[in-house]
Amino acid sequence: MKKIAIIGAGASGLMAACFAAPRAKVTIFEKQKMPGRKILATGNGRCNISNRNISADFYHGKNPAFVNNVFGSFGLEATEEFFSTIGIPFAEGKDGRLFPASFQASAVQKLLVFEAQKRGAEILLHRRIDKIVPQKEGLLLITAGQEQYHFDAVILASGSCAYPQLGGSDSGYTLAASIGHSIQPPVPAIVPLNAYPGVLHRLEGIKWDCALKAISNTTTIASSIGEVLFTSYGLSGPATLDISIAVNRNISLQKEVDIFIDFFPEIPMHNLQSHFATLFSEKGKPLALCLAGIIKERIAEVILSCAGKDPFSEAQCLKKEELPELVGFFKNFRSNPGPARPFSEAMVASGGVSTDEIHPSTMESKILPGLYITGELLDITGTSGGFNLQFAWSTGAIAGMNA
Repeated sequence: MKKIAIIGAGASGLMAACFAAPRAKVTIFEKQKMPGRKILATGNGRCNISNRNISADFYHGKNPAFVNNVFGSFGLEATEEFFSTIGIPFAEGKDGRLFPASFQASAVQKLLVFEAQKRGAEILLHRRIDKIVPQKEGLLLITAGQEQYHFDAVILASGSCAYPQLGGSDSGYTLAASIGHSIQPPVPAIVPLNAYPGVLHRLEGIKWDCALKAISNTTTIASSIGEVLFTSYGLSGPATLDISIAVNRNISLQKEVDIFIDFFPEIPMHNLQSHFATLFSEKGKPLALCLAGIIKERIAEVILSCAGKDPFSEAQCLKKEELPELVGFFKNFRSNPGPARPFSEAMVASGGVSTDEIHPSTMESKILPGLYITGELLDITGTSGGFNLQFAWSTGAIAGMNA
């Protein structure tokens, strides 16, 4: 029987084991004390397992179209069928997000581990692989403890360097690079953003639904509408996480990026201007107080100050010709992102092994036959909402079937 090693017992590694084990002798090497630790943290403990709206539009990387071939081989329907067979039916939430019907990430982790072992996979914990050595026949693995194991094929599923507190590291990149693979330098993704001007930090703790648009060299690189959480260092919340992949990737390439914040995304500029004019018409009322009924007062005070207006001055003193520019500050407030937040705050890492060097129909390396690379280790990053886990399930299953 063919002997297959899987390096990493995360989402794609466990999935690969489930599909390889019935037809091969499978050994999983996991450097942590337990398998599937990152799965437990997904979806705020609920495990956002996939998304009904899977398409290449939600993925980033040098070649995001790579996912079309992957999902053509093992897509959402096959994923849903597999999880149903192991006792995890899906429940649909907002924006097409899919969860286990129990809404428990722990159930997904436990059932995947149980299924992999039931099908015959052996899981070795506290085993870090330091070297992959090509042999005349097969591949030799050498652990940090200098143990040596020979396999016919190896699936590299060790994940990214995001969430180091849950075991994320750069070991997978190091192993892939040692074989000759090209690595797009990883950067934190799906992560809060440092943002300036510093006056925004006065909004710390406030949540508000905004439209965010990130622009680099006059080109919109990302946009999102949803809740923004203002923090002591900048921006967080779902809308911020959605644009963070493109923002940090461009910053890592030393490109200038501007983020524009629309505090009234549902109201067109001309309608908002008319609304402001009406609100400001009452004599004796301060500017900020005029807006207190339609936006949080602290936001009004900060944005008015940025526009050069005293928030506590009487609204009737505002000249008619000043109104369009003032409204523009609320509809297109300009902010500049700072250096990326640390990997410890990032849900995933953008970057990784070049997909040009991987066969998408099998996940086998074009550089080293018998080596398969899956999941977050590849230069494919999905936006928040189940897209990264779907890529992990798909690439893991494909590698397991073909290894």
